[in-house]
Amino acid sequence: MDRALNLLTKNVGVRSDTAGLVDRLIFSVSGRRFAPSRSGISTNVEQRMNMYHLVSQTLAYDVAGDLVEVGCNEGQSSVLIATILRDFGSEKKLHVYDSFEGLPAADDVDGLTYQKGDLATTEGALIKNFRSYGLPLPTIHKGWFNETLPTGLPDRISFAHLDGDFYDSIKVSLENVYPRLSRGAVCLIDDYCDPEVNPEGWNYLPGVKGACDEFLSDKPETMCYLYSGAFTHAFFRKS
Repeated sequence: MDRALNLLTKNVGVRSDTAGLVDRLIFSVSGRRFAPSRSGISTNVEQRMNMYHLVSQTLAYDVAGDLVEVGCNEGQSSVLIATILRDFGSEKKLHVYDSFEGLPAADDVDGLTYQKGDLATTEGALIKNFRSYGLPLPTIHKGWFNETLPTGLPDRISFAHLDGDFYDSIKVSLENVYPRLSRGAVCLIDDYCDPEVNPEGWNYLPGVKGACDEFLSDKPETMCYLYSGAFTHAFFRKS
């Protein structure tokens, strides 16, 4: 509905950005606190296309290591990754990580989009999604990232999807994932928005970019911004 409104105003010569307008109306009518949400979806078609090509690259070039998703929620992206593994006939393992208790408390750097407990789900919802597609279950690591990542990651990683939303979550993810990335591995970070590259990007979680830029400041890798419709994400490839 947001996209339809954008197209309508564009066709009559009006430049506008209605991203989140439908959600704002819903929250207003229901009396709920407004958060610039995504109408119940974690990724859009463009992001899934980008993910498909990046995961496929690591498999086609036989980058060493398993695949991980840090912040899997109900497994919408995890299901896609698992489907690609199946279609490639790969024996690589998929590991997923989530507290299943929602987000931790936000800091000032994270903006006002989400609060503690938002995006909570259950491990059962993840399992149900995988079973509905007839996919083998991934290795599920339940708990906060600072508890599960130090000892629960594969020794080598070929692809990582980091979807922690907040500065601290992304920082601890990078600190633990980066040393295990094989040469040529891809690390894709959700919600990374660079207003200088795309001023109209979904820039509601600024802590993500802050954590990535700070972590990579003394590393040879640089973030590569990906255009992805109304949403935002970026990646780097391990040198």
